[in-house]
Amino acid sequence: MRVLLEKDIVMLGFFLSALLAVAPPQMQATSQTATEAAVKNPVVASGKVSTPVKPELSPTSPVITIHGLCQGAKASRTKPSACTTAVTKEQFDTVVTALNAIGPQLLAPQRRVVAEGYANMLVNTEAARKAGVERDPRFAEVMRLARMRAMGDMYNALMLEKAKQISPARIEQYYKQNIDKFEELSMRRIAVPRFNDMDLKDSKFAAQAREVAREMQERAAKGDDLDKLEKEAFDALKLQNPLKTTMGPVRRGLFSADEEKQLFALKPGDVTSVVELPSAFVIYKLESRKTLKLDEVKDEIRQTLTKQKLDEQKHANDKLIKIVYDEQYVGPPNPSEWMSARQLSKEQKQTPKPAAQNAEPKK
Repeated sequence: MRVLLEKDIVMLGFFLSALLAVAPPQMQATSQTATEAAVKNPVVASGKVSTPVKPELSPTSPVITIHGLCQGAKASRTKPSACTTAVTKEQFDTVVTALNAIGPQLLAPQRRVVAEGYANMLVNTEAARKAGVERDPRFAEVMRLARMRAMGDMYNALMLEKAKQISPARIEQYYKQNIDKFEELSMRRIAVPRFNDMDLKDSKFAAQAREVAREMQERAAKGDDLDKLEKEAFDALKLQNPLKTTMGPVRRGLFSADEEKQLFALKPGDVTSVVELPSAFVIYKLESRKTLKLDEVKDEIRQTLTKQKLDEQKHANDKLIKIVYDEQYVGPPNPSEWMSARQLSKEQKQTPKPAAQNAEPKK
């Protein structure tokens, strides 16, 4: 189940704001002087208390009730304590339907988040009206941008929905043409740390680790148990907490080309030579291999083909559209968030240090 994260809540708030810019009048909440909700008592039958079946809500039943909120004409002539604003089931469903048009279908647990966000916006909108926000000359431009964003999000959702329309025949064709991608290996491994964590320059430890790995590989090839060998390797290096030898399913694309070539050439029971990774010496053993059936991977294939369609569409759009910026006015492109250690060091050296507060002024 997808969990609504904090950033999702922020985006939902933005989406709702954008939708309200173009919302039809019937989508707005209605104001009343009293709530329509009624409390029903349990039904007693044969000495037992039974909970009555909750009746299905009608389109006009309130699903959000805000006491103290006056809207429209009543806001200017009625005390807030005398007002109650209700959002009906039909009105709230309209909000949900609109949100579903610009993103994944909302799940049941997310409806409460949407309800709370919508209720808060109704309250804030009325406060904004009283504060004269609509008269702010910037307001019209903010709403124009929100409308553009909503249209763009709806377009992206529409393109995604079209890209997902992949026939079973196309999925089967991809499966047959890429059958090697669905071969799955069941493997175990021995991992021997290459370096002493307490002293990375400990050459004696590194040499011993290499020798231990070579010995473990020879014994694994003769059929010794990998869990036993992993423990013995750690004991020989005076290390604690040996690693687990079990691995998750292995498919093509998870390892480097050299490793992958060696792994997929194995037969059940075979072990690899010692593979030197940056932090460890590793010996792999193949337990079994199988090719996944079409029914097991059809959802994966659908996702792959969907992404291919979207990438093709983006590539086609990029060939038609060219954007040029005046970098002297809008600034240069933002650097990538990732920066190598060498670049980071260079950047830090170029950054001027702030002057000391107590430094004497130059004469």
